[in-house]
Amino acid sequence: MAGAHSSLILAKLNTPILRRYVYREVMLNYRYLFLKELPFFGLLAFLTTKIITGFYIFIHNLMVVEQWPYSLVFRNQNITKNLENLISPIILAPVFETLIFCVIVSRLCKKLKITAYYFIFISSALFATSHLLGSGKGWYAFSYTFVGGVIFSYFYNKQNEKHGENLAYFYTALVHSISNGLNAYI
Repeated sequence: MAGAHSSLILAKLNTPILRRYVYREVMLNYRYLFLKELPFFGLLAFLTTKIITGFYIFIHNLMVVEQWPYSLVFRNQNITKNLENLISPIILAPVFETLIFCVIVSRLCKKLKITAYYFIFISSALFATSHLLGSGKGWYAFSYTFVGGVIFSYFYNKQNEKHGENLAYFYTALVHSISNGLNAYI
C-alpha cells in the first residue's frame, strides 16, 4: 500500500507547471555557475598569478642591479608552437591535478575527519610543492601555485557541497583550465 501511495503523490507532483518550475530553478542555478562562478574563479586564479609575478619582479628590481621590465607580467608563454604544449596545460594538467590534489586529498581528509579549512591548506601545499619540484622556478612558482591551489581547492570544496564530487571535479578542472589558458595566452 505504501508503494501505491508514493506513486500517487509522484503523479500529482508531475504536472507541467511543476516541471517548468523545477526546470527554471535548475537553469537559474547552472546559469549562475557558468556565467558567474566559473569565470570569476578562473579570472581570480589568473589575476593572482599576474599580481604575484609583478610583486616578484618588483622585489627582484629592488635587490638586483639588472632590472627586469614589468612587461614580463603580461608575456605569454608561446605554447601555441606545437599541439603538445597547448594540450598539456589546458587539458591534461587540470584533469590530473584536480584529480590528485582535490578529489583524492578531499577523500583522505574526509576519512581522517579533517575540516575543510585544513583540506584547503593541505591541498594547496601539495599542489604548490608539486610545481616547486617540477618547474625549476623555485619559490616564485610555489607562491603563485599555492594561491592558485587555495582558489581551486576552495572552489572544489564549495562545489562538492553543492553538486557532489563528480560535478565538483569537472567544474574545478574547468576553472583550472580557464586559468591556465589565460596564463598561456596573456
